[in-house]
Amino acid sequence: MNPHKKKIEDKKNPKSNLSKIFALIMRFRATVAIALLLALGYFLLSQGSLFIPKELLVSLSFGGFKPLNLLSYMFAHMSIWHLALNLIMLLAFAGIVEEALSPKDVAGIFFFSGFLTVAAFSFFYPFVSLFGASGGVFGLMACAFVLKPKKALYALAWAMVLLLIAFPLLGLAVQMQEGAFAQANQAKESKLAAAIQSGNQQKIAIASIESEKAGQALAGFNESEDFASGAETSYFLHSFAAIFGIAYLLLFKRKETIAFAGKTKIPFVSKNRLAP
Repeated sequence: MNPHKKKIEDKKNPKSNLSKIFALIMRFRATVAIALLLALGYFLLSQGSLFIPKELLVSLSFGGFKPLNLLSYMFAHMSIWHLALNLIMLLAFAGIVEEALSPKDVAGIFFFSGFLTVAAFSFFYPFVSLFGASGGVFGLMACAFVLKPKKALYALAWAMVLLLIAFPLLGLAVQMQEGAFAQANQAKESKLAAAIQSGNQQKIAIASIESEKAGQALAGFNESEDFASGAETSYFLHSFAAIFGIAYLLLFKRKETIAFAGKTKIPFVSKNRLAP
């Protein structure tokens, strides 16, 4: 068979395309699994909203007085923008680490960096509540730059482009959802007013409950949005994450790190300098 003809047939074959997608997912299975866990966790907690309710968000956060939330805080992203940032950065850099090392190391670096970063940060700032998976993500980012700096630079450039596209679109989605909540609230208020005018007590009771729920949904959305807009990003925390990510390489993957450093021309870093 003509190889060129075979390539054309493969492109037209849906099964071939699906197998390629499956092979790609399996190749980066740890990266995909963590991304899916973060995304599904967020939307389960938010119940379809673009913001997790403020009270639930605070209850899941990590701090000096909430040591048991060492895992739950990773799923408590402040907003859909916060989630998108971490997902894009995760997909950009975790794949590089997984290709260089293994799926187990991606999971290991993610949780090693995530746990130790917030524990160390809370030691200095016990009254600060911490949200999101940034600790694990930035640990992976640091490892990607150590292992494959050239690929990591390309990944960073693509991540910035995607963020520039994604953030305005998410802003539009937030406006649309807020408008939908406001419209639903207005409709329920109108229904309540009509029920009151009719004098039917049963209709008034039902419409009153529906109106209250719609009002609470709108108020909760606005409260969560305001809470998210007032949150601050800590570059100190991200520095901790990078340090712990590299610490994982030096503790558990020293030989592999030395091998990659020997193949890559990194200023001030050589195989001899890293060797024990």
